[in-house]
Amino acid sequence: MRRLLKYLLMVLILLMAVPAFAQTAPETGGFVSFGSYPQAEDGDKAPVLWRVLSNENGRLYLLSEYVLDAKPAQETGKYQGFENSTLAQWLNSDFISAAFTEKEAQTLLPQENGLRVSLPSAKDLRNEDYGFLRDGDRVTTGTPYALSKGAEAYRSGEVSFWISDASQSSKDSQRRVMEKGSMGYSRATVRTIGIRPAIMIDLASFDVISGEGSRKAPFALAVSGSFAAATPTPAPSPTAAPDTIKRAFGALQTEGFPSLTPEGFLPDGESEYIFIDAENGDWRYASQDLRIVIEKIRSDELKSNILLANIYVAPGAEGFHMVPHTPGQLSVNRELYKGKPADIARDNNLVFSMDGDYYIYRVARNARRPGYSIGIEIRAGEVVFDMPASDSRSAYPPLDLLALYKNGDMKVFLATEITSAELLADGAHDVLSFGPVLIRDGELNTFHERLGNTPQPRAAIGMISPGHYVAVIIEGRITGSKGASVTQTAEYMKTLDCQVAFNLDGGWTSSMVFMGKQLNQLDNSGVHNNARTQNEVMGIGYTNAFKEGKVP
Repeated sequence: MRRLLKYLLMVLILLMAVPAFAQTAPETGGFVSFGSYPQAEDGDKAPVLWRVLSNENGRLYLLSEYVLDAKPAQETGKYQGFENSTLAQWLNSDFISAAFTEKEAQTLLPQENGLRVSLPSAKDLRNEDYGFLRDGDRVTTGTPYALSKGAEAYRSGEVSFWISDASQSSKDSQRRVMEKGSMGYSRATVRTIGIRPAIMIDLASFDVISGEGSRKAPFALAVSGSFAAATPTPAPSPTAAPDTIKRAFGALQTEGFPSLTPEGFLPDGESEYIFIDAENGDWRYASQDLRIVIEKIRSDELKSNILLANIYVAPGAEGFHMVPHTPGQLSVNRELYKGKPADIARDNNLVFSMDGDYYIYRVARNARRPGYSIGIEIRAGEVVFDMPASDSRSAYPPLDLLALYKNGDMKVFLATEITSAELLADGAHDVLSFGPVLIRDGELNTFHERLGNTPQPRAAIGMISPGHYVAVIIEGRITGSKGASVTQTAEYMKTLDCQVAFNLDGGWTSSMVFMGKQLNQLDNSGVHNNARTQNEVMGIGYTNAFKEGKVP
């Protein structure tokens, strides 16, 4: 009996000696300590504290809890995205050498972008499974060393930090986390944005020498004596800028089409494909450089019918552009120079069109009230009107800006954020004034608490990536479809994964036209060519179908 008690006591002592890590593996929201980096203002090193974003089968995805340094995303040369930036090079060379021993560095696993040290992405920082439930969860501070290196702190003490996504709204800019955890962007050359590295490691390569996984007592990791280093993956080298903007086509939606190329278009020599099933709300089109899928769907949440068009454009093909009813008469408000959107589309052999900003209405208002804002209106690279909204404007629409580019890009700006001269210098081909901006850089805009908050017919255009666009009309003011507020429209565009989205003129102006037919319903008459007459449409695609009598 005495021998048994002695044995049990030995077992108990051994169990008590086992590190907490052996009993509780790092979980999301927990902390580990690994590597060391200057953190004191004088450059003294201290262990780096990492937040555990995920633990998948022993692979930990870790984010530095604090901003550790400050550098521009692009020190020299042309910015070509984070993976090809000087910051990515620094993180995978100088930072690794400074933060990790040679053996520690060998444990760093390549991430999806091929880098062993990266930055968190916008997707990461919205991932609720990673612990980011609200903007405030992204907030962090900088170490004294980071502040001494130029990381700028807000009054509250929090520090902005780079994320890995390039801006969709501003050329040569990279996204960042700003005050209170909101996401925005800055020029890649800005030097005061902090660096919050992200790494991935395999737990099998480590022993835990102390800690319990909390912020105050993180699991302290040491490379296991049995660790066998694999050949490290080198950081990618900068490459030449592509001739066209990178296009991510996403889900190609090729079902129901004839045989297509891998990119989702008709092979050379094939005649354009047109499919119309209005009764079931299904319209499709394909050519060698354009493919369109339109669905009429029901939203029980909005209690409304939605016309949703996914538009795919081949690299080098012409994207959305403004098409006038009467070229040369863009500044004159006369019925002679207006037409039904469907008629404008037919007369110009357009495959697809949406309404625009109906600026000609504001031209009429300006004639009665000189000084009334028309907005910035650029067509085919020429300024038609340069009368932006004032900073104090509180009327609807706010006259925010949608810029269309020949290379397929689509950017949005607040009303007074940029001038007509800057837009032309940036290469904008057409610029509309309406809004508000719904989404920019993948983030929802904030909206006026009163204006635009009633359910109405809404029209919106968005870009998932250059070459993949979505056009939406939410029907309203008719039986069974009440419409949506601006906020609801923005939230719907967000569900489509739009990185950019813009509110177009709704109500009786809203018109989605496919192969010369208005698809949306504006009243209970059943008539589908009853949108108000307009001086232009936003069109895409050229068809021979009208000339050849392929559509009625």
